[in-house]
Amino acid sequence: MLQFKNIEIDDIEIYKKYSRKIEDLSCENSFANLIIWQSVYCNMIVEKDGLLFIKSTIDGEDAFRLPLGDDFEKGLFEIYRYCGDKKPCFWAEEGNELELFKAYAGEDYYMEESRESFDYIYLREDLAALSGKKYHAKRNHISAFSKKFDWHYRKITDENINDIKECANEWYRENAYRADIYMRCEKKGVEAMLDNMQKLGVKGGAVYVGEKPVAFTLGTAINETCFDIHAEKALEEYAEAYAVINNEFVKNELSDYKYINREDDMGIEGLRKAKLSYKPYMLLKKYNCIAVKNDDRK
Repeated sequence: MLQFKNIEIDDIEIYKKYSRKIEDLSCENSFANLIIWQSVYCNMIVEKDGLLFIKSTIDGEDAFRLPLGDDFEKGLFEIYRYCGDKKPCFWAEEGNELELFKAYAGEDYYMEESRESFDYIYLREDLAALSGKKYHAKRNHISAFSKKFDWHYRKITDENINDIKECANEWYRENAYRADIYMRCEKKGVEAMLDNMQKLGVKGGAVYVGEKPVAFTLGTAINETCFDIHAEKALEEYAEAYAVINNEFVKNELSDYKYINREDDMGIEGLRKAKLSYKPYMLLKKYNCIAVKNDDRK
């Protein structure tokens, strides 16, 4: 029987053994995300017989990631056995594993699209160059910011990490009026990333005006082709710095990657508009795989 435990930062060494394939672009495949959203989703993990299992709690119900490892069918069997008489619910992104799941158990499940959870995937070269008419507004934001402020870009290292922590704290103070469970969880996640950059493989960059950081971003690699942006913040007075930090970080730190995953929009209209404005290469679909009741088959 599977014995799940809370996910801890040191579990990254276990997770690395089950890294997803090069074609997998989902932000759920970033270990850092499991840590960042731990307090909201109660993420848990267990390794057994060459397989890795991840369980979360969503709206009071357990939901499982599709098993990681070489024996997919055995992994599904272990999850079914763990759940007993109740059919498990799964959380999955489009791709090979979802197709395997459909082949094994698809007739027993309804695949419900979760639009607010779709990942926004961009080509790195697009975000770095900002070429053409479609990025005219972004170039204007950068130009306007440059006219207002004498700024420069810095990589986040041990030497300036305390600056970034203060910038993060200032951003969350500015936005305290709209803090909810997700923002409070995100704040803890940003703190965890800044305190464990090397262990989690975090890359970060910041925009400075004088000696003050006014915007920063943090992320980790999903695999060798795709990089995941976990957090991007700019202080209220320097709002146009969002376009600057986005562009500078991609140009300076992410030349080894083809794709940039900027995660989902959580169903927030303003966030959706902002992410669409960067002209994604694709939206990666996510699904709630909900067990069909016998009555529903009639």
